[in-house]
Amino acid sequence: MRKQKLAGWALIAALTTAALPVLAQQDDIPILRPKNQTTKSANATLLVTCDLACNWKLDGEAKGRIDAEGSAKVKVELGQHMVVAITEDSLDKVENELEIKTPGQTIVHIALQPIRDARLNAVQQAKDKADQKVRDKAAREQQERERAAREAAAMQWTDPATGLMWTKKDNGSAVNWQQGANYCRSLRLAGYSDWRLPTIGELQGIYDADDAGWHVKGNLQLSYYWQWSSSQGNASGEAWTFHFSAGLRTSNILDNSYGAIRALCVRRSEK
Repeated sequence: MRKQKLAGWALIAALTTAALPVLAQQDDIPILRPKNQTTKSANATLLVTCDLACNWKLDGEAKGRIDAEGSAKVKVELGQHMVVAITEDSLDKVENELEIKTPGQTIVHIALQPIRDARLNAVQQAKDKADQKVRDKAAREQQERERAAREAAAMQWTDPATGLMWTKKDNGSAVNWQQGANYCRSLRLAGYSDWRLPTIGELQGIYDADDAGWHVKGNLQLSYYWQWSSSQGNASGEAWTFHFSAGLRTSNILDNSYGAIRALCVRRSEK
């Protein structure tokens, strides 16, 4: 039994002696420790200032309100970020993309005033352009009214004494009574369509013995002395005509066109 114990102790001693070189080698191996690396969770802050009162977001997350010329500070990770600021009326917006590379504080200035000024300037320019179009249209319409008035004045004359409106010219060629009446009824002149042959009294009313031309008022341009009236003549089938050169009226048969009688038209003015 004693021999067995001695043999066991001898085995343990031998194993211990064999292990000593290995342990000595392990003592020579350096111990590896983690390097001191900067991570995304490094101590970085973002200071955001805004020239106008605004609501702002960081990477799509609402961060609250910043007063005009005020600021807000938040902790951030290193890397790229998006700062968005919107005015309180939601009319002006700035997006600012930035990259934070080092720890510490990064300052971002949000300038909304230039954006607002540009928008208001564009709105004012659009308004000015629209107003100018209105003024141009009004001016064109006024010019058209004045042109129409000039043309109407060139085509008609209103006798201030009677309020009757006369065509500036007669029909320009010889017609019988029916042709003259039809001419006046179908006339569309100066915006009016109610022209007619005048009565013999109305024709006499525009005779002017002192006029050096055709002895007619209003500087009317007659193509001949004789003018048909709508008044019945001395006999059936006749109508009165007026001779402006002599200031006389004569009864003529209705179908007479040989005497080169003309048709001067008249209407009742609204004035």
